[in-house]
Amino acid sequence: MYKVIVAGKIHTHGIDLLKEVNNFDVFVLPDATQETLEQNLEEADAILLRLQSFDKKMIDNCPKLKILSRNGVGFDRIDILELTRRNIPLTIVGDVNSSSVAEHTIMFILNLLKNASIHDEMVRNNKWQDRDQLISNDFAGRELLIVGYGRIGQKVATLASAFGANISIYDPYYKNSAEKDNDYKFYDTFDEALSNANIISLHAPGTEKPIIGEKELNLLQSDCIIVNTSRGSHIDLSALSDALSKNKIRAAGLDVFPNEPPETDVEKIFELNNLIFSPHIAGLNNECASRMAINSAQNIIDALNGSLKEKYVINKEVL
Repeated sequence: MYKVIVAGKIHTHGIDLLKEVNNFDVFVLPDATQETLEQNLEEADAILLRLQSFDKKMIDNCPKLKILSRNGVGFDRIDILELTRRNIPLTIVGDVNSSSVAEHTIMFILNLLKNASIHDEMVRNNKWQDRDQLISNDFAGRELLIVGYGRIGQKVATLASAFGANISIYDPYYKNSAEKDNDYKFYDTFDEALSNANIISLHAPGTEKPIIGEKELNLLQSDCIIVNTSRGSHIDLSALSDALSKNKIRAAGLDVFPNEPPETDVEKIFELNNLIFSPHIAGLNNECASRMAINSAQNIIDALNGSLKEKYVINKEVL
């Protein structure tokens, strides 16, 4: 029998898949806290990890571990070197959420352009006459700058193109010359890209310092909208709050934050009304959660029966 630890609640499709395996003893932890996981490592042959960290001390405490399967795609807080040294594969779920994140991004953009929340409030509070303020705008013809042109950025570009937006790209690591032959504009310098944008959508990998800070905000047009469904560290929230409160830019939509959950009673940005927020769920709708759970569960099944798929393994050298 293999003991499989599921480190907190995931979609039932993944748990059901694991429980179908005859020689699996599946234990779903009651919560996804770091403390609970650390208390349930010792006998684990496989761990399905949620957002918890996984360091050398934890690896030391589970000597039977044969597979660490992330229910997602990030692995910033996992000691990959130590896993590799012990010949333990770390797997991720692959491209299961890019469409979901791209759709969430477009939802933010449309909401902010059309001022959907404000118009809803007009109807609910008998302010019908305020419709004449003409505070909504078309997406068509707007200059959308996509920062980071990976899977999600590419899907955002495709969706936005269908609305008639003009697509521009800034990604110094993107080298596909064939893609550059289409109608998208690829910028070589970030400052120039920022200064020409009406809408900015962030889809870059992790960075040591914010992509958007005071300097970058000062380059933007006053009607600019910023959307972040990527990493909370990409934006200096204090600088963004200042720019929004002084109407240096128009609005923002944030799904991610430097600290999660954010301190809404402390950060001034949550007092402003030209933003919309969501609780880091761009890639966490029902369908996406099912795909993640199934893939992370299947990685465990494959690893323990010797048929692990290389494309899902981060430390491929263990294979």
